[in-house]
Amino acid sequence: MIYTNFREIDKAGRLVISKDIRNHLNINAGDTLHIEADDEKIIICKAENKCVFCNSTHDLVAFKEKHICNDCLNALK
Repeated sequence: MIYTNFREIDKAGRLVISKDIRNHLNINAGDTLHIEADDEKIIICKAENKCVFCNSTHDLVAFKEKHICNDCLNALK
């Protein structure tokens, strides 16, 4: 199913993402979104957790609201 909405940007430059789209994509308050743009469109995606050192998305451990992969964690030891 494709979700589509028309939204107006407010004076502060904010855009509201509707509840049905947030629920469909499992986006919750506090989640980080990745935003990119080209000459014709804006793409907004739920950001993946990545290691703060090497950007790996595998075998992550959370530490003080950051993520570290096991390889970097072992290197720090």
